[in-house]
Amino acid sequence: MSNSWYNRRQAGSRGLKTLLEAHARLGPIIRLGPQEVSVVSEEGLRKIYAAGLDKSSWYQKTFFLYGVQNLVSTLDHSTHAKNRRIVAGLYNKSYLQRCKNLASLSDHIVCSRLLPRLDFYSLNANTVNVMRLFACIGVDMITGHIFGAAYSTDLLADEAKGGEYIETCASGTEFKENYFEHIYRELLSTRGTQEELRVSPSAAETMYNGLASQRSAGYVADREIFAESASEMLDHIIATQETNTIIWTYICYRLSLHPQLQDRLRLELRTLEPRITNEITNLPSPASLEKLPLLDAIVQETLRLHAANPARMPRVAPTGGMTLHGYDIPAGTIVSTNAYCLHRNPDVFPEPLEWRPERWMPHRPEEKLDGPDLPRMKKWLWAFGSGARNCIGQHFAIQTIKLVVAAIYTTHTTLIVNDEGIEQSDSYNSGPIGGKLILRFEHLKDTPEC
Repeated sequence: MSNSWYNRRQAGSRGLKTLLEAHARLGPIIRLGPQEVSVVSEEGLRKIYAAGLDKSSWYQKTFFLYGVQNLVSTLDHSTHAKNRRIVAGLYNKSYLQRCKNLASLSDHIVCSRLLPRLDFYSLNANTVNVMRLFACIGVDMITGHIFGAAYSTDLLADEAKGGEYIETCASGTEFKENYFEHIYRELLSTRGTQEELRVSPSAAETMYNGLASQRSAGYVADREIFAESASEMLDHIIATQETNTIIWTYICYRLSLHPQLQDRLRLELRTLEPRITNEITNLPSPASLEKLPLLDAIVQETLRLHAANPARMPRVAPTGGMTLHGYDIPAGTIVSTNAYCLHRNPDVFPEPLEWRPERWMPHRPEEKLDGPDLPRMKKWLWAFGSGARNCIGQHFAIQTIKLVVAAIYTTHTTLIVNDEGIEQSDSYNSGPIGGKLILRFEHLKDTPEC
């Protein structure tokens, strides 16, 4: 028995759909090969990820940057836990919501870069390549958080420069390593010279200093600490660029097909204080955005149906083996689950292939209907993984996703354009503010598993 048949399906972009069909037919646990099983269940989530099983060697083959490991590519649980503690506080929800540096950065990127760009597009009836636009926003946001505003990228302000960066990214990891290495080196060269001016260390400095403090003097060369911290920072940049870009794009795509839902969202967004306008310079707080139920439902449903990382997350069965759904799983067996199958369980998410944000909103008491099982849905929502090795940047991602969506849909409406460049709907009510953004979704056909 081998897993060559499944590997061929996976190479042909049918891997996740094949898994979904197999689990629907055979149940929550299936065998993919001599030493690999796939599990899609709450038991699998608990025994594999909440239990903190070590990762498989696939991560080291895929996520090494600058030739060294980072949190994603670290295989054993104890080393990961030790290194994660260094930067975990910088991605904590409460820290992000009250971080003055991030608030100032967000105000500048949205108010001084994004909104003027959107106005230009709407006034000139230019078609927007949304994936490129959102990739630029994502990189500017995360590099500002990691390196500080003075060393962040400015891809959004220069459309040609931003487009060149995004296109060149497709050439591989080496370009991104070279691109950010000089930024990081310049930042570290100023360490200790600007303490009076710095409100708090950047994430990059925190990682560098944290790694250095773990080693005794002379134990490891400075260049090795640089490589380890640079690997970590670049991994955060790549992950944010990809995750935020995909979710922003699909939110716009879905909302462009639902004009009435756009109007409902806009009414909700207009309750924010201060209200987002083209003249605003200070945005509403992240805490106020978090309280908006429709905005949250739209984000959660898009994370469910269009998870940025829908693939298998392989772990290794521990010494002594384990039991899953009554089966004895030998030590060393690869065990995994995936967001794609978890998010399409009809018992948890009725009509799972439909994009329905209302599933995340409890029914009002006067409707006298059984509301959705929100606690169970949240347990099965696996867009950022679960357990001690879940995505460290999930709160940063959700906060920035909501902020940008709020800015766009308070000030503009969106229209989808088909392959012939024809508007799909003319029933939009933009209200007294903003104009129409004509969006091009040409790259969605390249993401078949999403």
